[in-house]
Amino acid sequence: MTPTENLSSAFECLWEAKVYLLRTAEGVDARTQEELRSITADVAAVRDRVEKALIELQEPTPPAPPSRSE
Repeated sequence: MTPTENLSSAFECLWEAKVYLLRTAEGVDARTQEELRSITADVAAVRDRVEKALIELQEPTPPAPPSRSE
């Protein structure tokens, strides 16, 4: 896998982790819900950082050739 593919997979895993944490929080006591919400916020923040890194890692689009004036 390329670095971009690996980072994309990491992003997807973090997205899924957030979903599972939210689902878990639905079925536990209030104290545990609070802790899980805090963890979920941390995971979301890391996911956002990974997304930014992924955007930066992708190859930039080459500039368009200059247009010819006729």
